[in-house]
Amino acid sequence: MHLHSIMVVDDNQNMRVIYARILAQEGFEVFTAATGSECLDQLETICPDIILMDVVLPDWDGINLVRKIKEKQEFARCIIILLSSLMTDSDSRINGLNAGAVDYLIRPVPNKELVAKIKSLFKVSAFQESLTTYNVELDQRVYERTRELEASIKLLKENISERKQLEEQLRQSQKMEAIGLLAGGVAHDFNNILQVIMGYSNLLLIGTNLDKEQIEVTEQIIAASEKASHLTRGLLAFSRKQNLNLERVHLNDIVQNVQKFLGRIIGEDIQLKTNFSEMNLQVNVDISQIEQVLINLATNARDAMQKGGLLTIDTGLKEIEVEGSQLGINCEAGRYVFIAVSDTGIGMDIETRTKIFEPFFTTKEAGKGTGLGMAIIYGIVKQHNGCVNVYSEPGHGSTVRIYLPLAETDDVRGEEQTAPAPLPGGSETILVAEDDANVRHMQIAMLTTLGYQVIAAEDGEEAYEKFAANHDRIDMILMDIIMPKKNGMEVFAEIRKLRPDVKILFSSGYSDDFINNRGISTKEVELITKPAQPKELMRKIREVLDR
Repeated sequence: MHLHSIMVVDDNQNMRVIYARILAQEGFEVFTAATGSECLDQLETICPDIILMDVVLPDWDGINLVRKIKEKQEFARCIIILLSSLMTDSDSRINGLNAGAVDYLIRPVPNKELVAKIKSLFKVSAFQESLTTYNVELDQRVYERTRELEASIKLLKENISERKQLEEQLRQSQKMEAIGLLAGGVAHDFNNILQVIMGYSNLLLIGTNLDKEQIEVTEQIIAASEKASHLTRGLLAFSRKQNLNLERVHLNDIVQNVQKFLGRIIGEDIQLKTNFSEMNLQVNVDISQIEQVLINLATNARDAMQKGGLLTIDTGLKEIEVEGSQLGINCEAGRYVFIAVSDTGIGMDIETRTKIFEPFFTTKEAGKGTGLGMAIIYGIVKQHNGCVNVYSEPGHGSTVRIYLPLAETDDVRGEEQTAPAPLPGGSETILVAEDDANVRHMQIAMLTTLGYQVIAAEDGEEAYEKFAANHDRIDMILMDIIMPKKNGMEVFAEIRKLRPDVKILFSSGYSDDFINNRGISTKEVELITKPAQPKELMRKIREVLDR
């Protein structure tokens, strides 16, 4: 900034005129004031660069006036020179300089000397302002560069951390992919075993030689095999995204069905307590998936209570009036039934709660957790258009609430219990192609008991040979998709060349992706998944035959 304005404050009019003329000739804009009060009034509207001020004024002491002016922030950088016509002691000079003046001159001051003094002060002020501006700009550049370096260092650390996390997630993904393939194979073999158990149990019920107690025992076997089939569906969830098989059910029934199994999971040192709501908690859910949610939550609760404790499961109804969220998981407004699973374990801090649903995040020791349990829960609940809320404090346990949309009451199925329909039979000839001997023998026994004629084959090649030899009398084919020598789809393609109108029902205990990964598409064919209840299998066979 170039200093260009000067105010002369002097009660002597001649001195004001002389100074004004001299300074104006040097190119400065000059203002004058005869008193301290007049000076202060003018400073309300102007801000001179230099003030030449007489020490003795009619209404103000010059030193006090300097202090008054310097109190205002806008005049902090104003240069003030005190003028005195009397010789003063050093204390007066010091007081003037301490008050804020930059110099204390004794008149008379030669005109040239005064002008030179003022010009030198201009140069010093301009240099100081330039230096201040430069320092400010330098500080700003240093600050910006420091921030850039800090951001670069932070980004580098984040990249290193992210790379380590990605590497760990890759290892986990590869591990889980292998586990998924293993789970799919185990589920297939287990499904075949369950198919045999279900089939022969139902064959026992078809006969009339069982007494009441034997019938009850057989029905218990069938019920247990159905629960076991739900567990195999949980295994398949590791190898594919499980399709929902929605059923209308009371929420309390799901908890009661899995309650005994949960007791075995948590151990004898943990007490299991259930509090069931008496309200009508009807939901449309995939029962096996919700059971999987309960199993995962019970497992986490067990691990959080190493020294034992209490696991509580509550059910109830909640009206959510406005959309809310916790830990980033939203619940839309509506009526929900809920399952609240609470434990008295070690609890979680805020940082852990915010990451609890992230895949591969786990607080367990290495080798004791995959980090997928809560992620699977979140995925299942969201598939059901529900939401999850978590509350926990370190040392005070945890509560996980699962909210599922309430089924409308006017859609609830009637409670009337009807007698089970008899298994549908027939007299047609069916080619059964199944590589598992136990399943094949069960299917043959079931079909022949219901009046069907059966031709059996144990692999793909034999299935084609038997059909080629009997194609004129075979009404339908019941065939496994994955078989030795030739898979079911390959055999089907060859059979259709002999008889394009052939009726076929495929069966499989493998997951969809296991089948699709082998280049087999099941979109345009009839498929029943093992293990299938005999009534379901026989109904499907009858449906295909009658089509």
